[in-house]
Amino acid sequence: MAVGYETLTVMILTLMLLVKQSVQLRSTHPLHEVVDRINHHSSYIGLVLAFPAEEIPLLNSGLFVLNSRNPYIHIAGRKFNIGKIKGVDVIYVLTGEQTVNAALTVQALLQTFNIRGIVHYGIAGCTNTSMSVGDVGVPHSFAFTSSWKWLDFGSEETSENELKFGAYNLPQSGENLLERIQFTPVQLFSNKKAMQELFWFPVDAHWYNLATQLQGLKLQQCLNETACLPKEPKVIFGLRGSTANVFMSNLAFAKFLYQEFSISTADEESAAIVHASLSNGVPCVVFRGVSDVAGGEKLALAGLSSLAAINSFKVAAKFVELIGKKKATF
Repeated sequence: MAVGYETLTVMILTLMLLVKQSVQLRSTHPLHEVVDRINHHSSYIGLVLAFPAEEIPLLNSGLFVLNSRNPYIHIAGRKFNIGKIKGVDVIYVLTGEQTVNAALTVQALLQTFNIRGIVHYGIAGCTNTSMSVGDVGVPHSFAFTSSWKWLDFGSEETSENELKFGAYNLPQSGENLLERIQFTPVQLFSNKKAMQELFWFPVDAHWYNLATQLQGLKLQQCLNETACLPKEPKVIFGLRGSTANVFMSNLAFAKFLYQEFSISTADEESAAIVHASLSNGVPCVVFRGVSDVAGGEKLALAGLSSLAAINSFKVAAKFVELIGKKKATF
């Protein structure tokens, strides 16, 4: 039996239909006129984040200026905040944690409002020991690393991408009743295209290339005069990211992801947000701040991991500003 994101996809598609019926606002819906007025005003960048700790830098920055007439609207249990960042029209929303919440929220955002693209930022764990806490990773593609086929003990079935539990036995490798898991692709449905099965879900190439202009952006190194990261954080491109409904704190699995797939960041939402954007034909880019590195220094104890959210928002806000300056067409 296949367990993982594909199982959840059926639930998501069903829930999306329910969301669509309520947020593709029919004329009798009490919010119909409000949404029409918001959409008539402009097209927006959808700024997507997962949970309140990632919202704090946005609120503290003072960069987001609420729309005075329609500052926010509640739909499908989410608060969609309407305003501007550096003169660019933005709607930002907290999805909640994990893939189902992320996908549902982005679908509601795209079906309700006139969105020209999705900018997603937040914190992530890191499997790449060349990176440090406070760095901001900009992956070009994401995999759902909790989409598995779990083999029975003694199975002779083989796959290029698999994790053999017996290889991690102590004191030495051998057989293990948990056998192996094979990492499997996820179905992508989109308009005017046949269903695809993808392992890697790419962000928008144009937006990714545009974001590379931010490579030398100066990030925040200190929380105060005494609490500083040991080295200056950087914006890093050319990465792969993973998403799973699993909080990863296991060093051996982190090493496996990096060695097997060249994965550098691990989170619980990004692939689902990219997936929903691809389904709707809307560009998307992702900025993930490193809050901890597998096997690295435990800087979280000094509160320095909060710089992951601060720096990821800083890069996201600069990208939104860049979109405004470029007056890009989509």
